[in-house]
Amino acid sequence: MIAFHSLRTLLTLCILWFAHGGPSSPSSRRRPLLGTKLLDGLRNGLASGLAAGCVKTCLQPFDTVKTVQQHHRAATGGTSALGLVDAARQVLARGADGTGGRRILGGAGNLYAGLGVTVVGSMPSVGLYFGVYSYCKQRIGPAAARRFGDSTAVAVLSQAVSAIIGNTVASCSRVPYEVVKQKLQTGLYPSTLVAIRSMAASSGIRAFFPTGGIAAQMARDIPYAVFTLVSYEYLRRTWVRPAEIRSGHVSPWRNMVTGGLAGGIGSFLTNPMDVVKTRLQTDPEMYKNVLNCFRMTYEGGGAAAFLRGATPRLMHKIPANAVFFLWYEFFRRVLNCDGARVGKISGR
Repeated sequence: MIAFHSLRTLLTLCILWFAHGGPSSPSSRRRPLLGTKLLDGLRNGLASGLAAGCVKTCLQPFDTVKTVQQHHRAATGGTSALGLVDAARQVLARGADGTGGRRILGGAGNLYAGLGVTVVGSMPSVGLYFGVYSYCKQRIGPAAARRFGDSTAVAVLSQAVSAIIGNTVASCSRVPYEVVKQKLQTGLYPSTLVAIRSMAASSGIRAFFPTGGIAAQMARDIPYAVFTLVSYEYLRRTWVRPAEIRSGHVSPWRNMVTGGLAGGIGSFLTNPMDVVKTRLQTDPEMYKNVLNCFRMTYEGGGAAAFLRGATPRLMHKIPANAVFFLWYEFFRRVLNCDGARVGKISGR
């Protein structure tokens, strides 16, 4: 209890410190400890990490069902497909594991398998991703505009390059928790601790970094980041921002719709790589590398195999992005990112 209150107090102090722009003494204002762009990148990282924790908790069941569908097709060599309802029933029916141990939660609780490692792993990963993205966007954007002119094409290219850099940095940190989470979701282990201990005992550190795992993660996440963030920035610039300026207030529902649309675009276009990534991380011994996994997936189920899990993934990603960007914009204003203010629009 004492530790919980201490953690809550520390987080509150951090938020207040960032919200007021750091130390308030005259000397620190004259000589900031961190550059403005770097400080804003840190604030964006904190805002996105907090938003990620909120979203992962709400939408874990959809991610679990999607993973079970993709794992089932890979385990049967592409000869059998598992429907959305059947996958959910399979997850709900799980009881004790193969070693006689019991799961902490049964029934509906199985839909939240891997939630702990997901939240713990995603918050710093997403925070790192958005922090680096925000910092690079503020560095690259103005420099590119001065060099090539201030046009929409230059702005989009700057955002895409920033998204690539941010996701490249963050992808390596995502792989271990993604591997553990997916093994929990497919029912191989009853709890996070059992999964980590068993995997470490069987293969050591390589168990958390399967062959092709990082490459597959980056091959999916980098295009996803580019499609999603470029779409989100465009919709905010052309639809959300003008409406907020006219009204003088933030528009939460517009942020939700924009985030959901952007997430849906990015998710659908990158579903083939999500299928490959899941197969490499759940059954690494079956494939030599990413290209081999692509070939075997196509031979086993044709082009349709790459759309396996697309429905639950869209059901997960669209609301996830809608809720994420709603919370992200909220925390950005709480933390005074880019000079924003809570409640009123002051420019961005």
